[in-house]
Amino acid sequence: MELQSFTPKYLPAASELFLHNFRRLRRSVPALPAALDDEGLIAGKIKRLLEAHPGVVALEEGRLVGYLAYMVLDDFRDAGKRAAYSPEWGHAAAVPYQAQAYRHMYRETAAQWAAQGCQVHGITMLANDQESLQTWFWNGFGMLVVDAVRPMTPLERAPKTQLLIRQAGAADARALAALDVEHCRYYTQSPVFMALRQSQTADEFSEFLEQPGNSVWLALDGDLPVGFLRLNGYEFDAADAIAAAEPIFINGAFLQPGYRGRGANSAMLQAAIQHHARLGKTCCAVDFEAFNPDAATFWMRYFQPVCLSLMRCPETVPPGGDQPGIK
Repeated sequence: MELQSFTPKYLPAASELFLHNFRRLRRSVPALPAALDDEGLIAGKIKRLLEAHPGVVALEEGRLVGYLAYMVLDDFRDAGKRAAYSPEWGHAAAVPYQAQAYRHMYRETAAQWAAQGCQVHGITMLANDQESLQTWFWNGFGMLVVDAVRPMTPLERAPKTQLLIRQAGAADARALAALDVEHCRYYTQSPVFMALRQSQTADEFSEFLEQPGNSVWLALDGDLPVGFLRLNGYEFDAADAIAAAEPIFINGAFLQPGYRGRGANSAMLQAAIQHHARLGKTCCAVDFEAFNPDAATFWMRYFQPVCLSLMRCPETVPPGGDQPGIK
C-alpha cells in the first residue's frame, strides 16, 4: 500500500468513496435522510480541509482505497486543549482495506498532529463500519460521542408516568434556569467527569423559547418542575450526516435523580416528537456522551446510532508541540 499527499486530483475518488460508505449506512438506518448524499457537497467540504492542513491518501495498485483529512481546533469541547479532528466525511476507507489503510494513514497524520501541538486526536466514524472502528480502538482511541436519529413516529412503547408533562412557556424560564444549573453540574460528577458547562440564564431560556421551531418540555411533580427536555432546529455540534438533514435536535435533557426510572423522560420525548411531527419535522436527532451511563441507556432505547466520535489523548505531546524528532 502506497501513501501520498492528498492533492485535489484525488477529490472525486475520495468523495465517491465516502458516499459509497454513507449510502450503505443509510440502508441500515432508514430514518437517516439523504441530505449529505451529494458528491459536489462532500468534495467541497474536503477541499476546505485541505486548504488549511495537508491530508493523506492510501493507494492500492494506483487506486484510492483510503483518505484522511482533518482540521485543528484550539479549544476542543471547551476543555482548553488543542485537537486534530477528522469529521465523518473527512476520511474513508474501502472494503477490505480499512485496517491497513487507516493504520498507515494515522501513522502519517499523527506525526503532523504532534508537530502542531495537538493534545487530543479525534475522529468521527460512520456507526456501521465495525472493521474501521476496531482499527481505531486498536490505535488507542475510545468512544466519546454518539450521534443518533429516529423517525417522528410514536415511541415503540407508550410511556407511563405519574408526573405532569407539558410544554414550557416564558413563565417557566426561571425554573428552567435553576434546573439547568443542576444539569450542568451533573456532567462534572462521577463517572462522567466533563468540563463544567455554563448553564443558561432565565433570559437566555426566554430568548430560546421565542425562536420558531424551538421547544422545551417540562416534567412536574405537582407544581414543582423536576426535569426538562430541550429541542431546537439546529445543533452546531451535531455530525453533518445528521445536521445536513435539518431534523429537530435534542440539545438538553435533565431529570432530578429522585425522579429517574419513573417514565418521565420517555413521556417528555413522546410529547416532543408528537409536537414537532405536527410542525413537519421528519426525523429527530440527539448526540450524547458514550461515557454517560444514564444517557447511553436511555437514548439507545429509542434512537439508532449514525456516527460515533472517538478520541485519543497521547501521553507525550507537550502543549506547544516540538516533540523530539518532529520538525
